[in-house]
Amino acid sequence: MSSSSISSSISYTDFKAQVVNDYQIACLSREASILGRKEVLTGKAKFGIFGDGKEVAQIAMSRVFQQG
Repeated sequence: MSSSSISSSISYTDFKAQVVNDYQIACLSREASILGRKEVLTGKAKFGIFGDGKEVAQIAMSRVFQQG
């Protein structure tokens, strides 16, 4: 079994754009989770499944894992 390392270099502006996009996704996910929790606690929703704190790990895994 051989392993090959794939290294790709991106420009600073592309890296910065990826970081900003990832941050926006994490913030949006956290806001949706807070809204959902509020709906459950006020009785407007019957139940909720939340996973606070896992946004950053999921975003990091999406950068590393390949499809397939």
